[in-house]
Parts: sequence; C-alpha cells; structure tokens
Amino acid sequence: MTVFSLLMAVIGIGYGGISSTWPRVLLPALLLSVALMLPPVLLLAGAVVTGHGLGIGALQEPLMGPLLISDLLLVACMLRTVAQWGAGKAAAAHRSVSIWLVLFLAWAFLVTVCVGIGVTPLLRIAVYGAVFLLLLRRGTDRRLIYGVLLCYALVNLAGGVLQGQPRLIGLDIGDPAQTGALLLAALCPLLTSELRLPGRWALSAVLLCGIFLTQTRSVWFATVVMVAVWAMKRVSLARVTAVILLLGLLGMQTVDMVTRWFGLNQFSADLRTQSVMQGIRAGMESPVIGHGWGWMSTLSRPLTPASDTLSQTAPYNLFVSVFASVGLPAVVMLTLFLVGLFRHLAAQRGAPLLFTVGVVAMSLTEMTLYAGSMLTLLFFVYAGMGLGPDESRVRDLGWMRIHRKTNQPTEIRTVTHRMHLAKAGGRNAVQVQI
Repeated sequence: MTVFSLLMAVIGIGYGGISSTWPRVLLPALLLSVALMLPPVLLLAGAVVTGHGLGIGALQEPLMGPLLISDLLLVACMLRTVAQWGAGKAAAAHRSVSIWLVLFLAWAFLVTVCVGIGVTPLLRIAVYGAVFLLLLRRGTDRRLIYGVLLCYALVNLAGGVLQGQPRLIGLDIGDPAQTGALLLAALCPLLTSELRLPGRWALSAVLLCGIFLTQTRSVWFATVVMVAVWAMKRVSLARVTAVILLLGLLGMQTVDMVTRWFGLNQFSADLRTQSVMQGIRAGMESPVIGHGWGWMSTLSRPLTPASDTLSQTAPYNLFVSVFASVGLPAVVMLTLFLVGLFRHLAAQRGAPLLFTVGVVAMSLTEMTLYAGSMLTLLFFVYAGMGLGPDESRVRDLGWMRIHRKTNQPTEIRTVTHRMHLAKAGGRNAVQVQI
C-alpha cells in the first residue's frame, strides 16, 4: 500500500511536465538533493511550515510539475524514510485503517479519470496519504513536530495581532480557518501534556485567544468539541461520536444567536446551509461515481451575496462534498477509515485524538480534505503519528534504562551478574565481582 502511494507521488512529480529552461529543472533537483541529506522529521516539519510559502511569492508557485515546495519536502521525507529504514509493516490492528484509506484514494482516482477531470488535486492528497502510511509504520519524533508547530502558530498569532487584522489570518497563511486549524494543532499537545513547557497553561490561554480572534464558527465549534473530549474521564468511539453529534445539533440551534452576539457574517451561515442542500442534489444526480474530484475546485468562493454565487460554491461539508464528487462508495470508505482511526486513537487519549476530533467537527461545516490545505496535511500527520511509534518516547525510555542500570547499587549489580553467569554456566560458573 505504501508502494502504491509512493508511486502516485512520483507520478505527481512528472504530471504536467517540466519546463525546458535549465533554472526550472536545476532548482527543484538541487532542492531535492539537499533535502535528501536531512533527517525525515526535519523535512516533515519543514513541509508543514512552508505549506503557504512563508509569504514568499516564489515559494507559492509550483516548482516541479504541479508540486509546491512543501510537496517536494514531503516527497523527500518519504524517500529519505524508505531509504533509511525501509517502508516497514503496519501492525495487524492498523492494517484495516490503511486499506480503507488506499481504497478511498483509488476509487477517487478511478471515477475522476472516468468523468474526464484532472487528477492533480488528488495527486497532492495522495502525497499526504503516503506520509500517513509511512508515519503509521515508522513513526517520528512527535515532540519536535509539536514544538515546531507551536512556534509557527505563535509567530502567526503575534504577527496577525501586531498587524491589526480584523480576523486573524496569520502572517503567511491568509485564511482564518487554516490559521485556526494551526492553532488547534499547537494547542492539543499542551492540553495532553505531551509537550511539557514552563507556563504551558498560559500558552494554552494565548492560543485560545487566537482561536477566538479568527472569528470562524467552524473553528470555535471544533474547539468546543475538542475540549469536551479532552475533559472526558473515559474515551471510546461511541462516546466521541455521541459528543460530536450532540454538540453538532446544539450548534445548529445556536448558530444564529452566536452570529448576532459577535456580529459575524450572516450570509456565510446561510451560504453553508444552501451549499449542502445543493451538494446533496448534485450527488443524487450521480450517486455512484459523482462528478469527479475537484469538480468545483477552479471556482472561487464568493465574498458577497449574489444571485449566481451559490451554483459556484462547493458544499461546506466534507461528507456531502465527497458524495457529490466521487459518489456514495467513497463516503462509505472514508467513514470506515475514520471509524478505524478513532477506535485506535481513543486508546491513547493523546494530541492526535484531540486534533482528529477537531478536524471531524470542522468537517460538518467545512470541506476539510483538499489539495494545498494545511488542515488536510496536519490531519494526516497527526493521525499517522497517533498510530505509529513515537521516536521521542522510545529515546526517553532508552535513556531511562541506561540511567537505571548505571545507578544500580554495587551489591545489586554484583548479585545480578552472578545470577546471569550461573544461569549461563551452571555450577562451574565463575563469579565476578564488579
């Protein structure tokens, strides 16, 4: 399955062709060569941070085919991991999660090609999926990823506040929903104590203030659901599902009140409801194969009310959008993937669980799975880290074992050594005093 995803990533590099000019050929090749010498965890962190080009116009343009600098760093991360450790094997308990993800992507590719729409967006999402599969098998240093995300979130938060942004969109992100997702990702390891820092509760309060400044209802709702799951004494798939559904129904009843209280855009709320109804009607026209992935990706979202804007807006709901794009079978595969993911993450109660809960909550009023989305990349990274081994924890356990062994009293080490010698040599064993 990993080979399948890597193959799609390699196809993505060549898709669209490469310019004949030497600079456009040498620059990506040089970048990829340098990147392959770096540790995979740094490449992964760099891919997340450069997702929006750091505000640099040149880094926001494709460097090789349709791939951006963040995509190239992800490809380099995968190649470096495979070259260093091999693809590895998924645990038997996690294998079904991988299977449903690969089936979902394969089905989306198949039906999109059948309806004659370009697959470039899906190729980029396939790169994200391949990262998830490798993290599931090999893991990474979670603490480093969490630390980089926290610093990046604080920089965007402070920069947006200093610029006096009416809605927090960050320094280089440019979207309140994406900025809110970054702040949520940075908040999760602080809540779960996986990132132990002095004043972590003060940092959590700062991040919550930033989430409020995004003025985005979907991010607010995701935060409420995430905190509710974090406060639960016992976590299970059924409990998490019940919390999302109950708070979702409550949110539908209070959205108008919240909109009035904080002076939010009422047209945006109405647009979301109507777009979901339109998506359901579009899906019913072709319930099996849909209209192809990205069937509305080239249409811009409206900023002001207009009579013809609704027909140009993709559904503001992940599952309705998938239904309209690639049909009901894809919705079933995606749901089974999420169910399996939740079942395994619930046992850990870590940051990956909280962020996955937040993403699913946002998915009720947002399309959270699309190419070039920081939210989408963070979702796959956190989900992969949650199912895979944690290198930072393994390293800490190794140091603890060494520390315990070297700090044993001399008498205990002597007796232990005698027992090992006696077990190995029987009665004729030589007792060595340490």
